[in-house]
Amino acid sequence: MVKVVKSTYDEIIKHAESGYPEEVCGVLIGNNGLITKFKECRNLNRERARDRYELDPHSFKEADDWARLDSMEILGIYHSHPDHPSRPSTFDRERAWPDWIYIILSINHGKYSDGRAWILHDFDSTFIEEKIELSL
Repeated sequence: MVKVVKSTYDEIIKHAESGYPEEVCGVLIGNNGLITKFKECRNLNRERARDRYELDPHSFKEADDWARLDSMEILGIYHSHPDHPSRPSTFDRERAWPDWIYIILSINHGKYSDGRAWILHDFDSTFIEEKIELSL
């Protein structure tokens, strides 16, 4: 189960909707398996921004530094799928790291449709869907 503070999840949704019709991305931050914060990151993929993301390493480093200052850690990545289901693509799978949480938000016609969480247990496995539990 992936635990996310509801207000954090709501803000991630706003980020995903505001980026439509392009994919947005960012990092999930927290402690002890609870996602309490997030940090938006730039999508460097300009050629295929509607169906691909490439998380800017500079943005990632800034987010990691920011998390560490607050004694937190990066727990995973989120990104949107404009007008597509919230399932990982082959492209997503090829770039995934084991044990990180991947939340994918389906944004249809600019509005949130649904979000699903995925975890890869090792480099040779397939994604396993995990239920998202929102907490106060």
